[in-house]
Amino acid sequence: MIRSKILTSAVSLYFSARGYGKVDNVTVDTTKKTLKFNLMPKGEKQPLNVTIGSYMTLTIDKEEYLILQKVQTNRIWLNRIFADHMQEGIKVPLGIVSKGAGSMLLNI
Repeated sequence: MIRSKILTSAVSLYFSARGYGKVDNVTVDTTKKTLKFNLMPKGEKQPLNVTIGSYMTLTIDKEEYLILQKVQTNRIWLNRIFADHMQEGIKVPLGIVSKGAGSMLLNI
């Protein structure tokens, strides 16, 4: 339960802090390490349905990150961008939620 809340908070804060839009309806499967959520992009009228096919944590220079991989959306053109340019995934700083507690609390 705590892991799901941390993941939900990290993803929501990441996308809103960057001005991408508002995240809601987050579904986390900690067993399969997948996420699903809706993103209402700023300036758009239709939500973006996002599926994260896998996630993991990574420590770089003592900073912990949530790596979102295998990103799929309900927009074909955006899926192509992710496939062509985002093979390593989206790097979400876990410090955005709780400094230094990411991997420990996520238990991954």
